[in-house]
Amino acid sequence: MASEAAERSGEDSSGSVPYGDGPEYWDLRYKVDSEPFDWLRDFSELKAHIEACCPRSGDILNVGCGNSLLSEEMYDNGYHNIVNIDCSSVVIALMKERNASRPSMAWQEMDALEMTFEENSFDLILDKSTMDTFACSEELAQNIITYLMEVSRVLRTGGTFLVISYGPPETRLDFLKLSHLKLEVDVITLPAKEGKKEHYMYRCTKQQHVKKRLPAS
Repeated sequence: MASEAAERSGEDSSGSVPYGDGPEYWDLRYKVDSEPFDWLRDFSELKAHIEACCPRSGDILNVGCGNSLLSEEMYDNGYHNIVNIDCSSVVIALMKERNASRPSMAWQEMDALEMTFEENSFDLILDKSTMDTFACSEELAQNIITYLMEVSRVLRTGGTFLVISYGPPETRLDFLKLSHLKLEVDVITLPAKEGKKEHYMYRCTKQQHVKKRLPAS
């Protein structure tokens, strides 16, 4: 996944430190450059897809929120029940201050591999290149599987996990389609335009668990 890490690093506006993962890396990055920055696609490009997945009254989790404008633009569009989490205490403090006028939107420092939410808490979970970060980590398979298990745990049945990613289907579907996650996955290609490369959207709907019947004796 070295090429993916290089692409992520190149898209960032700071360019001051090499790409990495973990709170220390992200704290430094946001101290160096605190200006809002959107990975991959912005709300205007995702609005129709989000509207198709979740009503404005739904409970929404934005994982790895960073200093993206996505949540505040969603809030101003009527989505008021948004919880944003990130492993960086620096960016959470920045975004809390920036969004003080949006009181019902929450910002929490939290590890996406060990979320503290109750089961079945959210109707929509947004991932805008967070899975990509885990795909660039040393223990990528373990981290991605742990992350997706946490997502499935806190996502309500019938809810949607919406992933916007650099990674093509051959690098993502083997994880997203693991049977114990109970996710039905649709792949949408976001075409290259206006200087942006082609990206991928994975619309994952959590299914009701169906117990297998025991064979008749």
